[in-house]
Amino acid sequence: MAETLAPPSAAERKKAQDEAFRLTELVVNSQERELRVNSIRIEGVDYTRRTIVEDLVKPILESQNLGDIIAESREACHRLSRLGVFKDVGVTLDTPTDPYGAAGELVDVVLTVKEGPRLYARTGADFSNYDTTTNITARISNAFGAGETIEGHASYAVQPNVALNESAASFASESGSYFQLLFSKPLVPKPVFQRPNRADPDARVELAAYSTNRNMSLFMSHEEEAKGAIARYKTIDPLKGTHEFSYDVAWRHVHKVAQDASWSIRQDAGHSLKSAIGHTYTRDHRDDPMLPTEGSFIKTREEIAGLGGDVRFVKGEAEGQWAHPLGGGFSLTASLRGGLLLPLFGQRTRINDRFTLGGPNTIRGFRQSGIGPMDKQDAVGGDAYWAGGLSLFTPLPYLINKPLKGHVFVNGGSLAPVNTRDTLENNARNLIRSPSVSAGLGLAVRFSILRLELNYCLPLTATTTDVAKPGFQFGIGITYM
Repeated sequence: MAETLAPPSAAERKKAQDEAFRLTELVVNSQERELRVNSIRIEGVDYTRRTIVEDLVKPILESQNLGDIIAESREACHRLSRLGVFKDVGVTLDTPTDPYGAAGELVDVVLTVKEGPRLYARTGADFSNYDTTTNITARISNAFGAGETIEGHASYAVQPNVALNESAASFASESGSYFQLLFSKPLVPKPVFQRPNRADPDARVELAAYSTNRNMSLFMSHEEEAKGAIARYKTIDPLKGTHEFSYDVAWRHVHKVAQDASWSIRQDAGHSLKSAIGHTYTRDHRDDPMLPTEGSFIKTREEIAGLGGDVRFVKGEAEGQWAHPLGGGFSLTASLRGGLLLPLFGQRTRINDRFTLGGPNTIRGFRQSGIGPMDKQDAVGGDAYWAGGLSLFTPLPYLINKPLKGHVFVNGGSLAPVNTRDTLENNARNLIRSPSVSAGLGLAVRFSILRLELNYCLPLTATTTDVAKPGFQFGIGITYM
């Protein structure tokens, strides 16, 4: 029979605590001790270029004492982790083997890493009120040994003729598709021996080619095809946020216009070429981006089109979210977003550049893109919008520790065209005077990469052009009001 080990006595626990305290005190008191790095050894690198790893860890060599060595080694581990190549990174300090070093004044820093898998593939399906999407993603990580990524993504959407909360005798299907090939590379600068050092792999350049075909027949009488290429430069700062600068050139085609399509759709049918520069800023301090209980989120996007091509406009959009815990598993989330689109050089805006509003991910209780200007049966979008929402998330009995919450909400907003010949005051009054508002309750389920909601919605106010959809509404996505 195996011998049962007795729990440590009070004296033994006190002795262990005293030893841990003395060890901590020894490290703290020794931080100013003069100590130099004799060498840096890197173990576990197989495919990654050693020059890339060396650039990220070289600042350790400039350490002057034990405290510097510990701090710089920790930062080096963080930089290696952010490279996106290694799944495990560790550091140890070792006695140098150099016989010419002064005893007690030199130390070897040993970095132990484990490279992650280079090949990745995933298939999946997403469901919402308005489409069912199957997708496949294949990725080669660390393709050339310097943290590069080559990724291909394809998705195919099957869209019913009506939303899932509407009645219909049949569900004749339409389709949409999206393809993208992406190349991404971190820009690792040469190390600068100063504190804070800037040898960080937090800037990336991306090149992508894409092709899309969107079926808009649920709320517009046409399909839209786009083929293009985009270049991006990204900088990442966990505290200050992420900046993304981009240049996008896209050939766009509004086609398969229905026989009963409105004039607003027909006048934008055909080809257009957009050449645009853009900037996106994101700062996310929420504890959970899918179902937050505390923290804040801010995102802004600006775009200027007209550097070639036949589309000219300036466009801006901003959104923010704030979550606050109330205790007992309850939390309150407030969201606000808005956007403005202005044509340049006397042009008018197009349907494939305007904003749309309404649906389970924005203003619940309305049809997808069911808020704002309409021409016959077509939602033609608007040049300015605002939307806000307030949600109370509640724990459920026996499911307090599960990613499932009760959800009570009120949300509202407005979408309108902008008359460039009218005054700013009149345009603003037109945008805010008749908001569309709804309220309801339901369930919210958090998954690792998305959130699912099932709500009973009740529209409270609506304009004459809105398409309200009271009753149950199902939504799935990443961002919600």
